[in-house]
Amino acid sequence: MPMNFDAIIIGTGFGGTIATTKLAAKGKKVMMLERGTFWVTPEKLGQPPAGAKKPIPVWAKEQNPPMPVQYWPRPNHREGLLDFFASIRGPLNNDGLYQYSMFKQADILTASGVGGGSLIYSNVTLRPQAEVLLGIGLNLGDAEYQTAYKWMEDFRGKLNRVVTKIPLPGRDVSNLTDDDYLYLDRARALRDAAKISSQKLGIQMPWEPLDLSLVEYDPDRGAASDAAKNHTFCERQGRCILGCLPAARHTLNKTLYGKLLSDPTKGVSLSPLSEVRDIKQIAGGYEVRYRDHRDGNTKTLSAPMVFLAGGTLGTTEILLRSRDRGGLKLTAKLGTHFSTNGDFGAFCVGTTKPVYTTRGPINTSGVHAKFDGLHIHVEDAGIPEMLAAVTSTTIGVLDNFAQREALKAKMKFAFLSMALPDLRAFLPSLPDTYDPTSFQTEAEMMANIFFFNAMGQDDASGKFTLDNDNLKLDWDKKIGETPIFGKIETLLQSLSESMGGRYVPFPFWKGLGNKKLTVTHPLGGCPIAPTSFDGVVDELGRVFDGNKPAGSTDVYPGLYVVDGSAIPGALAINPTLTIAAQALKSINAALP
Repeated sequence: MPMNFDAIIIGTGFGGTIATTKLAAKGKKVMMLERGTFWVTPEKLGQPPAGAKKPIPVWAKEQNPPMPVQYWPRPNHREGLLDFFASIRGPLNNDGLYQYSMFKQADILTASGVGGGSLIYSNVTLRPQAEVLLGIGLNLGDAEYQTAYKWMEDFRGKLNRVVTKIPLPGRDVSNLTDDDYLYLDRARALRDAAKISSQKLGIQMPWEPLDLSLVEYDPDRGAASDAAKNHTFCERQGRCILGCLPAARHTLNKTLYGKLLSDPTKGVSLSPLSEVRDIKQIAGGYEVRYRDHRDGNTKTLSAPMVFLAGGTLGTTEILLRSRDRGGLKLTAKLGTHFSTNGDFGAFCVGTTKPVYTTRGPINTSGVHAKFDGLHIHVEDAGIPEMLAAVTSTTIGVLDNFAQREALKAKMKFAFLSMALPDLRAFLPSLPDTYDPTSFQTEAEMMANIFFFNAMGQDDASGKFTLDNDNLKLDWDKKIGETPIFGKIETLLQSLSESMGGRYVPFPFWKGLGNKKLTVTHPLGGCPIAPTSFDGVVDELGRVFDGNKPAGSTDVYPGLYVVDGSAIPGALAINPTLTIAAQALKSINAALP
């Protein structure tokens, strides 16, 4: 049977983009299917045509059919919230960027757009502890991570440490002994607090600037500088997750356009707003069925090779549906080993010294600790200015028991009865509008509020299932009582005390919820394992053939999982580099 393409890539995040670059280099004809649309910063990737009602970059307009394009939210103040809410993906907004999936014990934030998670992640590019990798059975070492670093720099750009208020070319920013004041205030606050808490808790807690995948000003490199090439660099605007207006981030939409889509000879096609439903094995390959949201039709394509890179939720859902509809026979472990990566957010309110959370990239520095045998990683986190007002108000309410309980009651009644005016009537009883603090700028609102972004080793015990064709996630216990979260709270409470402030957990953990997690680094669902008895894919990302006896190592030829769903447990650190390393390991084995 003739095939439409040599390979079909489902998803355009790190795994999908890596697979596409490798396949294109081998001269393969590739189709990328992406459920989201193309997101661009208005100032970059082409200027809008003169007089256009809906500005479309020239390169997008020249595609056949024209590439659908969305622009990032822009205002750097509270009015930008309207733009932000317009960018949330839902049943009536298929081209929204932010996907907020709500489950019983955890909510998960992911991206939906060309470039996948790179569009909204914090640029952090770190390698996990070897002990953590060994503990989850992930066989990645120096060679695999060096390959990943090289791909990152070749196809995206140089990694930089952006932890100072201004660029300091040629300086070692991990130790600015004589220029300590040049550190971003929140980075310095975390460093100093870690020193104090390390002594109090009796554990090592080294502080380091983070390796970030973004452009820093570097005149010493001349024409070789990323800043010189792009005429841009990080301006410390603190809005990485909302769209970098200077376009200083190495997001994958740029990689796909600049390295592949702009050159027709590469043989790469991209179909945005194309949501894959399921996969069926056919003679010589696979048939992929998807809904084209541009015209509302369901379509099919075929290829001898298929690479699933739709993210932890997307890939797992596609394979669950493929199994249930008889397209693929898969192992009993499908949907298991879901990990929150120990994601945990919290605040320190009322720091002794200002931390100015709205300034700098979203994450700038971090500390790593091994606490009672479990690895924990804590980063300073930024709050974009457009979210400052709602964040400071919410924290003020959560920090006041009477207001918190009243707000919970009003919200419950409002949402149950749809009596939204009733909720609005309650808002004036929030912080007094005659208080001078009501006239603060967004930066001042967050001046003494530190935001912790923590990760740790959970037990990867979540399980995905389909219920009436809808993805469900649950645990056979209360996930909030998993030991790692208690240890993270102990650590963050100590750091808060060391900063001179009060510890306030994330709203849905305590205040508006009862130990409900908010997850930004979901992993697992299609776990790597030695045999089909223990997992869904082998260490090369090849999908086990469920037609074979349990414990077999037989795989479906040409069917790969190359995203975070294959990671079988928590990494206790930002997972981007590990996902890239595993994807490269898979694709390099598939294309010897």
